[in-house]
Amino acid sequence: MSDEWDVFGSDDEESTNEEDHYLSTSDCTRASLLTFEKISDAIATISTQKFIKKNRSVPIRQRYFGVAGSDADEEVEMMTFKDTLRRKMEQRGMNVIMVNDSQTLFDGASIQRSFHLDHNNTLKCKTASDLFLQEKSLRKNLANGGILFVTTRIIHDEGELESSTSREWKATDILAQWKADAKGEHLAFTKAVWDLENAEISYSDISSGSHSSYTICITKRSCTINTQSCKWKTNQKKVPKSFNNDDCTEETWIDYERRILESATISQSIHEQKNKHLATESIDNAVKSLQTHGFVVLPGLFRHSTEQIGMIEEWTKAVLDDFDAATQILKDEQNVDVLNPGSGSDPLSYREMAMREDFRVDLRDGPRMKEIRLAMEEKDKKALQSLGFTATVTATDDGEGTMPTIIDTLNDERELEINKDGLSSLRYNPFVLEITRKLQNPQALDNSSREGVGRQPLYKGNFGRWNFSGSGPNGSPQPLRVGQIGSVISLPGAADQCVHADTPHICELYDCLPCHYTNLFIFGEDQSENENTSNGTSNLDYDGNFTGGNLIGGTAFVAGSHRLSVTAELTDDKGISASGAAENTQNEMHMRIIRPSLQLGDAIIFDTRILHFGLANRNRMENRGAGLRRPMLYVNMTHAWFFDPKNWDNKQSIFDMHTEK
Repeated sequence: MSDEWDVFGSDDEESTNEEDHYLSTSDCTRASLLTFEKISDAIATISTQKFIKKNRSVPIRQRYFGVAGSDADEEVEMMTFKDTLRRKMEQRGMNVIMVNDSQTLFDGASIQRSFHLDHNNTLKCKTASDLFLQEKSLRKNLANGGILFVTTRIIHDEGELESSTSREWKATDILAQWKADAKGEHLAFTKAVWDLENAEISYSDISSGSHSSYTICITKRSCTINTQSCKWKTNQKKVPKSFNNDDCTEETWIDYERRILESATISQSIHEQKNKHLATESIDNAVKSLQTHGFVVLPGLFRHSTEQIGMIEEWTKAVLDDFDAATQILKDEQNVDVLNPGSGSDPLSYREMAMREDFRVDLRDGPRMKEIRLAMEEKDKKALQSLGFTATVTATDDGEGTMPTIIDTLNDERELEINKDGLSSLRYNPFVLEITRKLQNPQALDNSSREGVGRQPLYKGNFGRWNFSGSGPNGSPQPLRVGQIGSVISLPGAADQCVHADTPHICELYDCLPCHYTNLFIFGEDQSENENTSNGTSNLDYDGNFTGGNLIGGTAFVAGSHRLSVTAELTDDKGISASGAAENTQNEMHMRIIRPSLQLGDAIIFDTRILHFGLANRNRMENRGAGLRRPMLYVNMTHAWFFDPKNWDNKQSIFDMHTEK
């Protein structure tokens, strides 16, 4: 364990001789030094435990921890605490960086301040104002899902010591005192970005009459929810205790939503981000989320390089160019005005574009999109080759034969090797393919899960595979059909979509067979550059973190509804849940709705049997520009034997109308 994780630090006695450290420091009392040692030990231990629990695939020596740097006017004691903390964290093997105003990213971080407590029990900040910028940098550059330790040293002024009241502070009380600037006009910690509900006091020392110390551990949310949508989903309603089978305090709908979204989001460590890689455990957790919730959020999966961002932006521009051309042709040739529903003939579904409802269309083809497919063909081929895949062009290829759509997936016994070529494709992202492969081809982990230990694995009985895949009953994953890149475009004025599922279950005897059809969504819009309300309020907090609030919409999911039993209960006409609780099923449906708020390059994979719907695009109608039209890129992935022809086959071509003229 210690060799793998390096959590016990170096054997060098000079680095661990704390008695010498005490003797060499003359500016602090021994009592303060002991307190600093205890706080630092607590931070080192808790951060190690949380990192290992979150992802054992990333060793401690590959974790990055930030500590606010010293300021010339800062108290000597607080400067000494930072030195002690750095020493403790480095002993654990972490990469510790003392931050002044750095853009370095961190898995964990520590900030600290001194406060004076007056006779009214009011805290007044004593920390030098220059350190606010360092705190801001640390909070901004802490990875989503990262942990932050907030150490607060409360000091009683000598003249007010006798009149001040002793008090044991709660975590939320202390965090509320941390303002983001010296004037105290901005809150540093908002519920949108930080998990305030589960903030914990990691260490407290209230034994001294002149001062007390608290260290709070708080997590930065892995993904934010879009609270600007579904205004009826307020924080006033409570989740019934019977629903969670828990005797603890009832959650609100919003707290429940944030908890489920956190569980369904795979936040990457800094090591994974730097190496453009998803660790094995991250991939396995993504599969578990799909099996449990029906969807998984992968923040920043396509944001690790300028090349990936460039591809998304190029695709997005092509989609919007083709949409503009298509709408103009329909208006000129068919008297169909997509931008002004009801003013002309009713729109139909065409070969290149399916009409979902007013102001929302599904665009799969067009001249510019075909150009990019051809331009990307070489990169896509290299990506497949680098991953060891073989590919076959089929008669049902939906890209007119420009790229293969049936690929053989990796054998379980072969290691997934990632290189630059493998990451150069949006359509064949290796991690998306690996998650899909594992989701659609589950196997029993071992024979011990069945009666009769030592029996042959079940897949060895699948003898019919000699006829269909040629590989025989060897347990290798079935071939995968990968569709072409398309886009769902939401225009200003689009309302909330009707709740729906994209594909039916193929068997109604069992609650949930393994998934056979998944969809990848890649968000093609930078939310942080848009306004989130009609009065122009920013959707960033004071530190520059994305709060999730926006009016441009997104996709919402009904958690767990990929299971027949859940959807059957939620859509029961009786209006009473099967559990017998006096809760209307409509309320439970609303409670289960999860609204991830994504940014450019974020991805979602979902089981297409799950209930979901597009959120309204409520951006101001007068600003109907490219930046306010929400293009969501998508890729369909199914078992090779399954083909979904909806909306596309034998439809009239929009662009043929124009050429025929």
